[in-house]
Amino acid sequence: MKEFIIYNPVKIIFGWGVLENCGKEAKNLGKKALIITGKNSTKKTGVLDRVIELLKNNDVQSVVYSNITPNPKTDEVDEAANLGIKENCDFVIGLGGGSAMDAAKGVAIVLKSGGNLWDYVALPSKKAKQIGEVASVMLIPTLAATGSESNPAAVFTNKETQQKAAIYNPAKLYPKVSIVDPSLTVTVPKRQTAEGIIDIIMHVLEEYLTGENDCDLQDRITEGIILTCIENAEKVLQKPDDKNARTNISLASTIALCGLPNSGRSGSWVVHPIEHAITGIYDNIAHGSGIAAVLPAYLRFLGRKKPDKVKQLAIRIFDADEYTDEEELTEVCAKGFEDFISSIGLANDLKDAGVEKAKLTKIADKLIEVSGIPDIIGNKDALMGILKDAFGE
Repeated sequence: MKEFIIYNPVKIIFGWGVLENCGKEAKNLGKKALIITGKNSTKKTGVLDRVIELLKNNDVQSVVYSNITPNPKTDEVDEAANLGIKENCDFVIGLGGGSAMDAAKGVAIVLKSGGNLWDYVALPSKKAKQIGEVASVMLIPTLAATGSESNPAAVFTNKETQQKAAIYNPAKLYPKVSIVDPSLTVTVPKRQTAEGIIDIIMHVLEEYLTGENDCDLQDRITEGIILTCIENAEKVLQKPDDKNARTNISLASTIALCGLPNSGRSGSWVVHPIEHAITGIYDNIAHGSGIAAVLPAYLRFLGRKKPDKVKQLAIRIFDADEYTDEEELTEVCAKGFEDFISSIGLANDLKDAGVEKAKLTKIADKLIEVSGIPDIIGNKDALMGILKDAFGE
């Protein structure tokens, strides 16, 4: 286990019905909020109107930008920030799923530091502009998935270059306060609920699979989050208003990237960068669906390259016999996740997810452009092998 520092300054207010606190908390952040949200769902459910009302009741004015799309685009963020500047907004509220919350973080940068958001994204081919002042951010998730409410990261798509990349800045991008109300997730459709669940699982799996082997507590926290997601997925998909299941999944989402589960590890993030390359090209594929389509193939790759944690997952999550041989344990793990992914209604390969075989090389090239080849993969040939396996070859 490596030395580590845990720093998480986010005030998290968690529980069924805690949305009612948002006005009181917003009053501590500023006088006029720029609310960042998507085009439809928060309007249809009435959540947006309720937030506006709660702000007004606490003498906080608000302006709404409701043009955020899935895999949030840098031009949307720039447009929203310009609106905030014009309207003299002094803080930002992200209301919605991961796209709205990540967009709110991007808006907070541009609102105070100026320029265009893509200026602040680092790539192997370009240095990022230094982030200066950042507006205060409140996040209100309506989907359990990205965990943006408890972390200092955000992911954006440049639609002109078809590049999808993250900004990670613990000094600047933690929200000041997050209102995590599981009741807001009850109206989420089944597919988006399932996509959120697989995203939560992958957040803790990335470094678990490739990091140090002596992080016993972190391993058990990771496995607990995975089991919580698997056990509650069937419940919430069968009964969307299951209060206990919704609450447990929301908490799993918030805890997954809060800093503790991955502390002391230095593993590679692999499935997320691959997914970013996929959805940078295929904007119609949701983040969780991209992850689901890649995960089984990646597990089979690791079963050959670094099998320890794949075997451990097979034993602890899928009840395999610890005396089973290594190759069989790998297959138990990969097949276990394939079956789980299918059971929640998602595609477990790239072909069924809607990716064209002819685009596999372009996906690999986009990953290399944005983040380079992850150390555990090693080279482009190995990366192409994972993509081909994920496609079903």
